[in-house]
Amino acid sequence: MSHHEDRTKAKKYGQFFSGKLVSELLTSMIPCNSAIKSIIDPMVGIGDLLKAAHNRFSRATEIRGIDIDPDIATSCRKNIPSAKILTNDAFKSKEINLSTGWDLVITNPPYIRYQTLKSNPVIGLPDGDEIRNSLIKDISNSNILSEQDKKLYLSIAKKYSGLSDMVIPSWILCASIVKQGGYLAMVVPETWLNRNYAVPIHYLLLRCFEVIAIARDAESSWFNKAEVKTCLVVCRRKKNEALKKNKTKTILIDISTCLRSEDSLIGNLQYAHSSGYKALHHIISKKAIIENSGIKTSVLPTLEFFSMSLKELSNQEWICSEDKLHSNKPSIFPNEIKDIIKRYTDIEYTSLASLGWAVGQGLRTGANDFFYAKICSEKPTTIIQTASWHKKKFTLSSDNYRKAIKKRSDISGLVVDYKSLRNCIIYIQNQVRSADYLKLSKKARTKFSLTSPSLDNYISEADRYVSPKHGKPFKELSAVVTNEKKTKSGFERFWYMLPPLKDRHHPNLCIPRVCSESPATLFIKQTTTKEIIVDANFITLWHANPSSQLKMFALLNSTWAKAFLELLGITMGGGALKIESTHIYKIVFPKIHPNHSDALEAIGKSIVKSRHISAKLQDQIDKLVLSSFGSENFSLINNQLKELISQKIQERAGLKNDK
Repeated sequence: MSHHEDRTKAKKYGQFFSGKLVSELLTSMIPCNSAIKSIIDPMVGIGDLLKAAHNRFSRATEIRGIDIDPDIATSCRKNIPSAKILTNDAFKSKEINLSTGWDLVITNPPYIRYQTLKSNPVIGLPDGDEIRNSLIKDISNSNILSEQDKKLYLSIAKKYSGLSDMVIPSWILCASIVKQGGYLAMVVPETWLNRNYAVPIHYLLLRCFEVIAIARDAESSWFNKAEVKTCLVVCRRKKNEALKKNKTKTILIDISTCLRSEDSLIGNLQYAHSSGYKALHHIISKKAIIENSGIKTSVLPTLEFFSMSLKELSNQEWICSEDKLHSNKPSIFPNEIKDIIKRYTDIEYTSLASLGWAVGQGLRTGANDFFYAKICSEKPTTIIQTASWHKKKFTLSSDNYRKAIKKRSDISGLVVDYKSLRNCIIYIQNQVRSADYLKLSKKARTKFSLTSPSLDNYISEADRYVSPKHGKPFKELSAVVTNEKKTKSGFERFWYMLPPLKDRHHPNLCIPRVCSESPATLFIKQTTTKEIIVDANFITLWHANPSSQLKMFALLNSTWAKAFLELLGITMGGGALKIESTHIYKIVFPKIHPNHSDALEAIGKSIVKSRHISAKLQDQIDKLVLSSFGSENFSLINNQLKELISQKIQERAGLKNDK
């Protein structure tokens, strides 16, 4: 098999093998006194984790691994001759069960997006529905789960989000086969800590496991070309209990590359007169709080560690009734902000949702090279130039284009106005090219007219063009195919017709989804006759009230809001910060006194006018946002927030430089 074929197959199967160093680090986090006699890796890959676990717990007599890829399973057998390696789908294999449960379940789940799970018969992977149904069957037939456990596991298995990647059902499967007192050790992306779809896993861990330790790759260096940080998680299964009884504590360990030696990710770690893995064992067992070159630890009650997830629980169908009261007053702050404001207990807070704001994502065309064009001139008619595959100029009527902001560099400053935009989308709704007119249903023909000859020709050339990047025409791309609508009597829409635009596509505010600096919120100067479209590269926010738009523009550019985003966002491998709509929804603000409302709106107007935030305006915003804490406390809190932001940006900049 060629190198290219290997890479393609690895991507399809979600294969990112752990490697010797990551595997040894994870197994070193498991307590030394653990009586482990049975070990399984249900998604074993080439066996790095299973081999490291067997080396660490050499007295184990039952060593088993399962992998769906026959070639990889063969490699694993050669790598660990003493283990029983099976070629199967872990979700369907009876060999995953042990009558008494496993002492150690250790794995690095495949990283496959939910879109791939929908259907991919070419590579033989089960789709999302098959995985869910198999998981439900496994749990129902379990010999080690009590009836109480089964009820909890089944409710979660039936209701976890269909947007989940394969890591979520893998967590549920692995957790369900650990014996009481046994260990669960996982390699997962950092996103599992703050994605909404991972909330069921957080709840399962809080109910049924002691989360002993979490180690994070501070510089995204453990895996080549990693897009997000990696987490190593070690848990011990305990009795299924109500959240109010959870008194456990979790140690979070951030590990930098300076601790790395030739044969260990922490070979240079020193603590308590020991080094390397022994030093890490002492740190975890003592739950030591340290911060020095290469390592930083923090210890929190596990409930607080997952406090942002608790906020989501009360709305879930699967939450146990005894936990509903406990989840009604969760922490609404990231732990670092909570630490800054912990002595201010009488402050009231408000969310974007309570203020009437909606949050979403901008327009995803699915084929930017077809739908996006540059505006060359607008008077007396609009002339556009198409992308490099076509690279021609032609006239476009006002019905067939909408001005758009595609990326942050399209504008300078914080305000997007119609006149300055040079990008547009080709927007066809009530027109059809001549070759498609007779394909329309009789009913649809009454609604459509013909496109101009130049636009007709553009669509026809796009029909024939095969993109080198995708290896297929625009009309066959997965996100474009859905544009087409056909009934028994004929077509209603064609691939070159984008769906009707919605509020989220022409919002009042937007935030870049990926940014290297501190995230800034942009103001979109919308008018009813000249709406500005915002690309999917942005998170979008909208509200009908112009006064609210100006106030939120100021609020989201406050130091307070930026600190939230630094802590909630996902740090990418190159040091960039990725923001999702769920992160925006989690921001809360101290309630602004009605007397300050007009002042906040005035600040918003000033920013729109100047297009930038001066140091003076920034100070005014921050004073209003933090006014509930008292003017005497403003400087202390705001400086701590600024230091926190600076620290996070420096950490991200370090990642970029390391790359």
